[in-house]
Amino acid sequence: MNFSMLITNNNRSKAYLQNLVKNNLMPSKVIVLNNNNVTLIEHTENDKLISQDTNQKFVRKLIDLNISFDEKEHVIKTIKKNNIEFIEVNNLNVNSKSVIKEVSKIKDKHIIYSGPSSSILGKEILSKNKQFIHVHPGLLPKYRGSTTIYYSMLFESKIGCSVIFMNEGIDEGPVLYKKEYKISEKGIDFDYVLDPLVRTKALIEYLKTDKINPIKQNIDKRKTVFYIIHPLLKHISIINYNKES
Repeated sequence: MNFSMLITNNNRSKAYLQNLVKNNLMPSKVIVLNNNNVTLIEHTENDKLISQDTNQKFVRKLIDLNISFDEKEHVIKTIKKNNIEFIEVNNLNVNSKSVIKEVSKIKDKHIIYSGPSSSILGKEILSKNKQFIHVHPGLLPKYRGSTTIYYSMLFESKIGCSVIFMNEGIDEGPVLYKKEYKISEKGIDFDYVLDPLVRTKALIEYLKTDKINPIKQNIDKRKTVFYIIHPLLKHISIINYNKES
């Protein structure tokens, strides 16, 4: 499958890009949303301090899934050293006119999305005859919404991922691939290591699957949509997970 990407410089995008390259799954083109004056909630201290040209390394890994990425490698550096075509847009609003203009120029039908967290694609960008591929950190339709990785670990001590086509709903698009992972490693940073690497593992597995039939979700509107987890519940989820054998 030929594909392009719409990303920003966060750990998820770094993990995606670096592992796509490792697996010889190269995007045709990458749109990079960037604004050096804005710090996103998902940005780490390395994103604030490290330039695109640094040679420093900070490898993050999940031994159980045999997957890793260098947190200190800016997405632009990965793109340039692998001669990938790209355009940088000085805007973090995925529904802005400038971003939609660049999306319209993409020749590929499929675009892997890894933009700012909690962004929802609007009608205009979805009308450009593209299929946006998103990896959601939760088994759908059971775990829809935000920070579902914490809720699933709290309730089931498992981590699920679902690869979907995005639509205007909250994680309601057709499911392309989904899988649960049991991680035995302890003391892992959920937000900046576990989440991006589990999503990356699911993405690579999906792209290596020979035949995919999108499955429409049976959305029960009465089911819970999870929102940003309360700090106390988040703390309990981490404690419980680290107690599991």
